Amino acid sequence: MTDTFQTEDLVRYATGLHKAGKHEAAETLYRQVLARDPGRGDAAHLLGMLLAQTGRLKEAEAHIRQALTRFDTMADLHASLGLVLADLERLEDAAASWRRALALAAPGTPWVADVAARLAAVPVVTTATMPKGDAVALLALARQRLRLDDLGGAEALCREALAEDGTYADAWNMLGVLALQTRDEAAIDHFAAAVRHAPQVLAHHSNHAAALYQLGRPADAAEVINNALTVIGACASLLAQLGDARFAQGDSFAAAAAYRLALEYLARERAGGADPGVDAPRVQGNLARALCACGLARDAVAVARARAEAAPGVDAWRDLAIALVAAHDPDAALAPILRAVEAAPERADLRVTAAAACIDASRVDEAAVHVATALELDPQSPEAHANRGFLALRRGDPVAAESCFRTALANHPPTRDANVAVLHQGLGMALLQQGDVLGGAPHFAWRRHVPGMTQGLADVPLWNGVVSPGAHLVITASRGHGDVMHFIRYARPLRRAGMRVVFRGMDILLDLLAASDLVEDVGTLRDPLPSPRPGHHWTQADCMDLLSLAGTGLGWAADTVPYLAPPADAVARWAGVLDSLPPVRVALSWAGSTLFPYHRHRAPRLAPLLPLLTDPRLAGRVGWVSVQTDDGRRDLETVDLPLAVREDFLDMGDGLRSFADTAAVLAQVDVVITLDTAVAHLAGGLGRPLWLMLDTGSEWRWLTRPADSPWYPTATLFRQARPGDWPGVVASLADTLAAHVGMAPPAMA
Repeated sequence: MTDTFQTEDLVRYATGLHKAGKHEAAETLYRQVLARDPGRGDAAHLLGMLLAQTGRLKEAEAHIRQALTRFDTMADLHASLGLVLADLERLEDAAASWRRALALAAPGTPWVADVAARLAAVPVVTTATMPKGDAVALLALARQRLRLDDLGGAEALCREALAEDGTYADAWNMLGVLALQTRDEAAIDHFAAAVRHAPQVLAHHSNHAAALYQLGRPADAAEVINNALTVIGACASLLAQLGDARFAQGDSFAAAAAYRLALEYLARERAGGADPGVDAPRVQGNLARALCACGLARDAVAVARARAEAAPGVDAWRDLAIALVAAHDPDAALAPILRAVEAAPERADLRVTAAAACIDASRVDEAAVHVATALELDPQSPEAHANRGFLALRRGDPVAAESCFRTALANHPPTRDANVAVLHQGLGMALLQQGDVLGGAPHFAWRRHVPGMTQGLADVPLWNGVVSPGAHLVITASRGHGDVMHFIRYARPLRRAGMRVVFRGMDILLDLLAASDLVEDVGTLRDPLPSPRPGHHWTQADCMDLLSLAGTGLGWAADTVPYLAPPADAVARWAGVLDSLPPVRVALSWAGSTLFPYHRHRAPRLAPLLPLLTDPRLAGRVGWVSVQTDDGRRDLETVDLPLAVREDFLDMGDGLRSFADTAAVLAQVDVVITLDTAVAHLAGGLGRPLWLMLDTGSEWRWLTRPADSPWYPTATLFRQARPGDWPGVVASLADTLAAHVGMAPPAMA
């Protein structure tokens, strides 16, 4: 039964059972919620309270502490932990938890007064901390030896001090500092001893976490910091360290939350005259990077810009440029990154960022110079090799691009972060563009780890690609109308194999997909899934992931066309709308979504198409049908051609409310001329004659074939001979269309 519930419903139901005293049933549901969605902090908190209420205090403590490793800034959890510890008669630990809870609590939180009263009632315990014997003098001598770079002598004196007093925390701390300089893992145990013997000293916790972080154990570092925040209370330096640890773990949302809190506490501490131990620009830079990794590039730009204005410098300009590139504003990114390059021309990382901005701004030659310089400065730079790969793709050389991405991956540390995802995605595009679908698709599937790419349905597990009768699959999509229309064709063979297949995605596609009978059911990502059959549950796959999960080569694709069909009501609504036009009807689209970074170099816009619209060989014989929507329609107002009064030109963009409408119109035309956008995939999926205008370095799916596509057998490709050569593409289109309507092109002079 519960498989049909959304997570929110389960939490609400479990809370009702909890309040009604049905603890066993509530506990089962809380655990089910956390198994399906580990990010539900409310469920983690409620389960901890239930465990405490049913007398399982040790289990409650363990559960809440485990929850705090993920939800370390959740005030309710810290308050509840304090109650559990108080019931366990560990008042000092309870007081530390309550101090942390009060520090994190939002204004107006109902339990604040009660927790403050409990904290005030805890007796203050003091302990003598004066080191024994000659330990202090020996440690002072050790510090002198360290200042003289005599590490061996300093270590020997530290050990003598500890021989005098094995509880001397400062000596353990210094021994850890010495070990960490040589990356000796013993540093971790030394700092742990310092924390054990002086838990109220911030530096000991901070050093312990830093050692774990530097030695490649960020999860352990985060746990140490959480314990420190519980014992000492919130402070800017610890929160900044927590952000670093979470970011290294790949949890960019938790990192961003920690960095934001660090900035809040930093401002408070400075206002109170204290030294926060961390500077705001560094935290702002890290916050901007975390926000980019979360896919929140616009927020990152605001943070990075504030930093660059308050503390201008090379790193601030670089981070601002990175955020602007992530926000698809490469033109704005050029000024700060070129300023940074001018100030520090010897830094390869600045050249890498400059190259990325130039690539996205279509300044390919400048990008090549920055990439070459970056590789001279750092021949092993994976980022520079990756940029060389993206340049090769832009220049239509996927073989060279493949080599560059393989080198980049070989030089990159073996992690699973967003940078590696980009490298794999680039390698996948290079292989796919060569027609190697089986080899390229698994690399391209790494795109799901790129910032901004989220799972369609948070509480539905991913499909493993195993096709079995009765298996339940929901194909999801949150962006890319053309991607859906390209890959939804996989639904039909999966259904023929006996699977249940439904679609959840953009509402503008639903009528078209329903009429095409590709899936059993359609809906948006907010709509509930059909009830699963007994013994089954729903799994999901993003529409683009079907390319790798299906494991098919190119040969089968052409046999699937046509697989899209306009709905009957749309056909009836648009019937006869083109009757007034000349006999050969040509649909036109010249611009795609501006949300994608490559929109400028893939889109000719309308002005370069004017020679086609005014070609005398086509006058009176061709009727032009504009199916252009969105931003591209502005061009109708700006071009120097009175299209609105021409009897052979029909602008239909205002009336096209969904792709069902566009499909009904395309079904009535003789040719569809468009760029690489959703209209191209719609025309191809409908099996309509498609003449596709492609820029140099066009998307991988159009391969490198001169004029045909294995995806769409009705397509003819018109490629630029060189970057920006839309006039050459339009001239070729005009000649081909003239021949199509029965008039030969003019003789060569």
